Amino acid sequence: MRSLLLLVVIIVAVSCGEQPKEKVLPFESSKDYETKMILSHQEFLKKEKNRISTFIDSIGEPFVSTGTGLRYYIYTTSEGDSIASKDFAFIAYTLTSLEGDTLYQSPKGSLQEFIVDYDNVESGLHEGIKRMRVGEKAYMILPAHLAHGISGDNAAIPSQTTLLYDIHLVAKK
Repeated sequence: MRSLLLLVVIIVAVSCGEQPKEKVLPFESSKDYETKMILSHQEFLKKEKNRISTFIDSIGEPFVSTGTGLRYYIYTTSEGDSIASKDFAFIAYTLTSLEGDTLYQSPKGSLQEFIVDYDNVESGLHEGIKRMRVGEKAYMILPAHLAHGISGDNAAIPSQTTLLYDIHLVAKK
């Protein structure tokens, strides 16, 4: 019995020794970490803006820039109906990265349909389609924050990818 009591006392004494140290972020504080993340994101945005500008310069067409960062160029105009929120838009498209890699495209002979401002498509596509008329064709450049952002789409679109839509607004309902 004495040896059992001695063993319990030893276990308690050892377990009451030095406590494990609390894990600390690699920076001095969480505020410092937040600052470093903000600076990193600002650097990414600056580089992305430069890549987009270089791409537009290489095409040599008059892209329009919106306040959100969307750039678009309507290369085939039309007198068709304009598009508004809650309209059903029917489009044919090819979606590529700025580097030219095809990520998605509508199958030949079929159209993608979505409800403007309500369906689960890129926010930049919702914004851009409302600047078009039925029958028009356009290029739309969606910065990552108007597309799939940090996560990508877990399929063909990698993280923080700038997207280029070549889009034809075929009809609305």
